[in-house]
Amino acid sequence: MERSSIQTKDTWDLSYIYQTNQEFYTDLQKAKDLLQVIYQQKDIFLNDVDSFLKFHEDYIKLSRYIQKLHCFAHLHCDVQPNEQDYQTMYAAILSFYDQVSSTLDFYTVMMIDHSDIITDYLKDERLADYRYSIQEILRQKKHVLSQEMETLVSKTSSISDISSQVFDALRLDYEPVHVDGEEKFLNSATLTEFLKNKNPEVRKEAYHHFFKEYKRFENVFATTLSGVMKKDAFYADVKKFANPLEASLFDDNVPTSLFFKILDKANQQYRPLFHRYNALKKKKLNLETMYNYDLSVPLIEYETKKYTIEECFDIILDVVKIFGDDYVKIIQKARDERWIDYYPHSGKRIGAYSSGCYDTKPYILMNFIGDYNSLSTMIHELGHSAHTYLSCHNQSPVNCDYRIFVAEVASTVNETLLIHYMLEHATSQEEKAYFLYELLENCVGLIFRQPMYADFEHILHTWAQEGKPMSAQMITDLYYQKNAEYFGKDVTMDEYVGYSCFYIPHFYYNYYVYKYTLGMTVALAIVSRILNGDEKQKEAYLNFLKAGGSKDPVDLLKDALVDPIDDQLYDDAFHYFENILNEFEEII
Repeated sequence: MERSSIQTKDTWDLSYIYQTNQEFYTDLQKAKDLLQVIYQQKDIFLNDVDSFLKFHEDYIKLSRYIQKLHCFAHLHCDVQPNEQDYQTMYAAILSFYDQVSSTLDFYTVMMIDHSDIITDYLKDERLADYRYSIQEILRQKKHVLSQEMETLVSKTSSISDISSQVFDALRLDYEPVHVDGEEKFLNSATLTEFLKNKNPEVRKEAYHHFFKEYKRFENVFATTLSGVMKKDAFYADVKKFANPLEASLFDDNVPTSLFFKILDKANQQYRPLFHRYNALKKKKLNLETMYNYDLSVPLIEYETKKYTIEECFDIILDVVKIFGDDYVKIIQKARDERWIDYYPHSGKRIGAYSSGCYDTKPYILMNFIGDYNSLSTMIHELGHSAHTYLSCHNQSPVNCDYRIFVAEVASTVNETLLIHYMLEHATSQEEKAYFLYELLENCVGLIFRQPMYADFEHILHTWAQEGKPMSAQMITDLYYQKNAEYFGKDVTMDEYVGYSCFYIPHFYYNYYVYKYTLGMTVALAIVSRILNGDEKQKEAYLNFLKAGGSKDPVDLLKDALVDPIDDQLYDDAFHYFENILNEFEEII
């Protein structure tokens, strides 16, 4: 499918950001002029509280320009990668961001060097909005280098993200899949459908046609992935962190013990539950040999409904009405104001995401194909967008950006509420079993699979820190081994399993994936309490969505009545999975 064949109403409306390309370049020039104004304040911004306030007001204004410009360019590039006008815009904003980093590299060092003066300035009520973000800067004292070294490090920014940029720029084409004698288009969205097909040859062909392209470019992907790991290890070392993990968690002010707690719960203590689930699948599917690409075949003989976009919205609005009229109106805005780009087409970025900032709509990219997964993905991404919307409308531009650490909570709450809604409205045992299965699959993806991913990513980071070479074979062999351990003895690994690691975007995001597990465990607690009528929990959760990035992530979650440091939170999540598995086994 080509983008030109998709109706305008089913694409996002980026004219809310800029109506013409010239407006983009006008704002870019304003940002460049403002950068010079800020730089000219270098030697005076610490002189008194008025100068200090003026500097930070200009700095936030510059940040808003950058975020708006970046959002406009990257959204266009993700759906129209061959439009060189947008590629030029994207390159321009990335280049300007590097210029900002190098021009303002004095900022953190001077703030640290004058922390006593700044602490006194922060008593001024005019700086109330800035207190948390500035205190976060002062917390970096141990890891801030000399001015000369900081300048040198800032100059590496233009090359340090090249590996991630290469991954984002790569667009693969796949051979079609043959279904009932007809050729069918294959991409990341349709792959999911093919892997559910009852015909094992269709599943195998789809899996092979998809991942053999990653094998074909294995050296490119291996170099790209190892480049990300080496970059993370380099910055951790230069900034005097013990390892890349500690460096990654520092910004969130999260102890490394939390990361290993999540891995231990999923990969050691409760993994036998997952192996039990896979054994059940093998028995139910009656397969002598069950390959990893067989695991998506639905266990329930239930004809699932196909959904139109409007039907999805009807269901989603019914699900989220539990949060009240204000939340419902946000979801209606997403539809009416065209926040969402729905359908897959040639060249479009794979997967789904929500992306926006203080001065844009919280846009959503999808690859909608009308199945339950599309519905689930839509409510998931709308959770992100509602979180962004509420943050931006209840916090100043200084504090509206929430951390990645808490980013998956709102989306996972929505997704979990949806499954409970579908279970509640099930009209037969078969339908109930189907949605119990969906809930199990959702739990598997978030509380078992993501920690496996995190384990793999941590090993690669450790290799990078130790200077160990990372060839394509080493990386793919490791991933093959991790998958074999993860799925257990009842699942046979296909020859292309190792190469599937190159397909996962989050490996290029520096210790992101474990946060999905955190999001799921927190979401299960929140959903269970809200569905049980806990109004205090509902109010605390909505206040959490409105709080943006005004506190440390752990403190935000504690305010939401879910403490991520508490072991019981994770034990409850895995016992929840066990209870659902027990109920599912009884029904089937």
